Amino acid sequence: MKERDIKNQERERGGERNEMENKRLFICTLLILLALPLISSQTYQVKQELNFKVPFEVDGSIPSASAWCNVTIDYPNGYYLKQNVSMTNLNNGDFNYTLTAEELNEIGEYDWRAFCCDGSNCAAGYGSFELTPSGSDAINSGEGLTLVLSIISILIIAVLFFIFSFKVSSFPSKLIFMGTALILFIVVIAFIMVTFGQILGGYDALINTYSSFFWVAGFMLFVVFLFLMLCLWKRVIELFKIKKGLV
Repeated sequence: MKERDIKNQERERGGERNEMENKRLFICTLLILLALPLISSQTYQVKQELNFKVPFEVDGSIPSASAWCNVTIDYPNGYYLKQNVSMTNLNNGDFNYTLTAEELNEIGEYDWRAFCCDGSNCAAGYGSFELTPSGSDAINSGEGLTLVLSIISILIIAVLFFIFSFKVSSFPSKLIFMGTALILFIVVIAFIMVTFGQILGGYDALINTYSSFFWVAGFMLFVVFLFLMLCLWKRVIELFKIKKGLV
């Protein structure tokens, strides 16, 4: 009985120690988070001018007009884009540095580090921003899988409608199936173009040049129109033969 009591007491002491360690770990983590107030992450469009802003507060208040900030920004490959350059005090708690479109010519994640002071009150922070072809967030694995499955599903439906257009004998049904199939094919092409532009980045010129997409869409619509005209002409000939008693 005494041995069990001793073991129970040791377990209780061990639990108290673990609880104290967890509290210390939580407090340390909280202090670290409070010591890094400038961490942020945003997404912008590549090859577009960017007013990059860093927030800075002193005891929860807007810093004075004499406050200053320096920032260092790295390209995705690790080389310096800007090294310890002075930012403009906007006198509203934000410091700004304008990056030109020519400087922001690489797709990827840009790391930055900033150091700000207002008299003897100083703070350091770091973060990153990402440049993508469209300016929207990059597609993650879950979204990519959903998009791929959607494209495959639409493509399968388009193929089925295309096959059904040759199976049915009714002319209106044939037109409906064929027209729907070609429209779905256009949707698939548009999805693929936008996806490549977002993920690979090498197709951003194609996406931004809308005329390229309109040429593809126009060609597909021309094919639909040509097919409908051929079907209509074929139907007219059949009716003409039936009227003349040639069939």
